[in-house]
Amino acid sequence: MGKESSSSGRYDLVINDALIVNATGRLRGSIGVRDGAISALSREGLRGELEIDARGRPVIPGVVDAHCHFRIAQGRGPDAVVSSDDYVIGPRSAAFGGVTTFIDFAIQQRGSAARDEVESRIEEASAGSIIDFGFHCSLTDPRPAVLDEIEPLMERGIASFKFFMAYAKWGFYVDLGFLHAAMARIAARGGVVAVHAEDDEILEFWRDQKAREAPSDMLNHSLSRPELAEEVAIRSAIALAKETGATLYVVHLSTSRGLRAIIEGRNGGAAVIAETCPHYLAFSHEVYRQPDGRYYTMTPPLRADGNRQALWDGVRDGRIDVVGSDHNSFTRAQKDRATGFLDVPPGLAGTETLLPYMLSDGVAAGLITLERVVELLCTNPARIYRLTRKGSIELGKDADLVLLDLDEERAVTDASVVDRGTCNAPVGRGRFVPRYGTRARTEPLATVRP
Repeated sequence: MGKESSSSGRYDLVINDALIVNATGRLRGSIGVRDGAISALSREGLRGELEIDARGRPVIPGVVDAHCHFRIAQGRGPDAVVSSDDYVIGPRSAAFGGVTTFIDFAIQQRGSAARDEVESRIEEASAGSIIDFGFHCSLTDPRPAVLDEIEPLMERGIASFKFFMAYAKWGFYVDLGFLHAAMARIAARGGVVAVHAEDDEILEFWRDQKAREAPSDMLNHSLSRPELAEEVAIRSAIALAKETGATLYVVHLSTSRGLRAIIEGRNGGAAVIAETCPHYLAFSHEVYRQPDGRYYTMTPPLRADGNRQALWDGVRDGRIDVVGSDHNSFTRAQKDRATGFLDVPPGLAGTETLLPYMLSDGVAAGLITLERVVELLCTNPARIYRLTRKGSIELGKDADLVLLDLDEERAVTDASVVDRGTCNAPVGRGRFVPRYGTRARTEPLATVRP
């Protein structure tokens, strides 16, 4: 391992005696940073304006949270509920959890140009965020004319588009014909097609059925969105991806049936990327039986036991490619207004605890290596979404670096997180990391303001 030199021989930031961890392996050495980029990697100590002695502790690339929602509205019109954070507090909480880049969603309003929402979100994030960011574009208006927006958006820099296979009543759902046509156009330019994979017809039938049976039973939040709905939607999307040659990205995978469908799709020649989230790895839907079960609502919901174990197997063996937070923050007060499973706003805060959870219940539990965490949270998201300067500690890459103290153990509480106003019951009482507590302290060392 060599190092680059400069006329001054000094750097803006130096991290000496670090265990430098990439997805491909680890080595002991020092990192020199100049102008926000990694300018030196050396086995020897370096000098800089700011020098940090890592004392042999790990330094990993900054996390790329490929799935988060800041200031999102659940629903449409007067019934919509807006999440509790914005592009100031959200990115700040992310940074304290070791996330140095987030990718949010610019969700088209039906009847409006998708480009308008993209530009509005970019402007808002640019004004508030202390870390780097990108956006997926969600197309929700399934008119042929909307397809003509795809190429200009990709020229603008949008590399990925998300489509909802659910939520027809809220105006987000797109039909399979529109999805087929969109996939073909996105595939022609090498983009990524992400889907919220739940079959809307199955959901609506069972939501109505369970609402008649027991609307106040929070377990029905899970039972009204059966595992079959995820599998059916995934298999439909895979068929379209195979037909068009599109790269399909299944967001927030929650079931073993869905994972099996993805593997079979890959074996059949489809290009399918799988993402899951910490809450599906941590909990089963039995938590909905608790008095505070409404705090654990998200969509897809938590599933019957057995699913999270299957997802952990996929995380360990590489069948699952990415773990994202699906951060979507609501206050307890917002969820407390609900009278039953149908009207509780779905979503959990999670970007700040994404990395700590994977270190705690993944690395500390002996389930995965630190290299695998880097692959899932840093390298793979950066590669998939073409963030060429992110995802690894290499010369010329952005100096998005996180120093870890794996020996410190502390509980995650409401008082310890930055996003204190959000409903984060799983971490709020230390249950988000149920077996080991949070066994890692994260320190983002270098973030670049957009």
